[in-house]
Amino acid sequence: MLVRCGRVAEAGPMAQMRARHPGLPEFGGVDCAVLPGLINAHHHCYGVELSNQCIKDDFLEPWMFNGPAMVDLPPQLATGHAALRLLQSGVTTVVDMCAAGPDRARAETRLRDKAQAYRRVGLRAVIAPGERWSNRIIHGAGEEAAFLATLPPPLHARLRKAEAARQRLTPADYLDLLGDLIGENDGQTDFWFGPTGPQWMSEDLLADIARHAERLDARVQTHALESHYENIESPRIHGHSAIEHFARHGLLNGRLSLAHAVWATDADLDQIARAGTQISHNPGSNLRLRSGIAPASRMRAAGVTTALGMDGTTLAGDEDMFAEMRLALHLNRPPHSSAPSLTARDVLEMATVGGARLLGRADELGQLHPGFLADAVVLDLTRLLRPWTDPSTDPAELIIARAKACDVRDVLVGGRSALLDGTPVGISEDALMDDLRAALDAQPPNPDARDLQADLHPWLMDWYARWDQDHANTHPPVQRYGARPLPTGKETS
Repeated sequence: MLVRCGRVAEAGPMAQMRARHPGLPEFGGVDCAVLPGLINAHHHCYGVELSNQCIKDDFLEPWMFNGPAMVDLPPQLATGHAALRLLQSGVTTVVDMCAAGPDRARAETRLRDKAQAYRRVGLRAVIAPGERWSNRIIHGAGEEAAFLATLPPPLHARLRKAEAARQRLTPADYLDLLGDLIGENDGQTDFWFGPTGPQWMSEDLLADIARHAERLDARVQTHALESHYENIESPRIHGHSAIEHFARHGLLNGRLSLAHAVWATDADLDQIARAGTQISHNPGSNLRLRSGIAPASRMRAAGVTTALGMDGTTLAGDEDMFAEMRLALHLNRPPHSSAPSLTARDVLEMATVGGARLLGRADELGQLHPGFLADAVVLDLTRLLRPWTDPSTDPAELIIARAKACDVRDVLVGGRSALLDGTPVGISEDALMDDLRAALDAQPPNPDARDLQADLHPWLMDWYARWDQDHANTHPPVQRYGARPLPTGKETS
């Protein structure tokens, strides 16, 4: 493969390419595979792995109250550390959903700092900021006062004080700021609208974002149908599904991508497919936050563009895209033959072509054909091939079955080296680690926030248990794999 001006110019057998273009520097070799750059279609930059911060995995609803207890690193460091780990895993492009900030000025500074961190490491990045403007304590408009009434007065007061202390960018300033930033998109660092989720915003704001995205021809990513309780919330509050809620407010279209969609029904998937909306499947995060197993194979079978994301919460906290592909494969191989399943090539496509489609850049990312951007991963096969490999082995099967981030040798983004022989080119890993340790020593986590989360946990779970009971009384159990029903009558004998 010949790279010229950041794009693939030509491809062919190695001997012929060397003869036509002698003396050029080379990447790869007979002991390597060259892959399109991997695309992480949904991510959060927590700076330090959550287990190292004493943040335990849990149901999403109580887990989210850990936010104030997480280490508060400068965005350059948190994003730089996340970007470096992604690069070392073969990721060349990431969609980063993040908090917008407390006010317009500080939000703009924060978002520009994040963009600079990605540029420094060498990754392409989409930064999709948002906030939780409504229903910040409990899902569902009109539910919060009733929940607060169940709390003991001292706990109620602590929660109210903590929420009042957290400033959020106003919706008007948010729309204004994103309008300015989106106008600067350059394909290396882009900005999208990133409303956190429909349950955390008013219907008017949802419609406003849809109108602004259409006017600016901008894309939108949001969380949707991630948890069991999110799945209950929209029918309980609005009387229809979350997907229908997007449609009614003008947001369900080809500019929108949904993170998770664990609880999407077949009817939801049909509607998503017809609208051209995309989904980022995040299997490790879904397991860690007890959200369930998303029907990724059914998404693809329904014609939904399905990409792969790590969400900042991979199973081992190692941001290994190969491990995430492996997990996606095995979670979507159901125990009976009547349900759709994934193959190794499917998940490799989700991490490349699917991600490019979600980005709206299927004509220049996710593949290594002439004319495409030269975002490429050189994967060292030495460990994978030892001690012996059958020559008929499908390379995709072998890579998905065995590859790890430690096998990534080189990464090119737009034809430029971002990782060379395992070493980052644009940033010193040792210096970054020193800066991280200094920042963490200077500003340790807030123990009051951690205590509040722990004390609030049983009250939250008791509240949502009431939702469970109401839901069970009115809805049949969900069939996750689409098995054919057992025959009846004489055929069962």
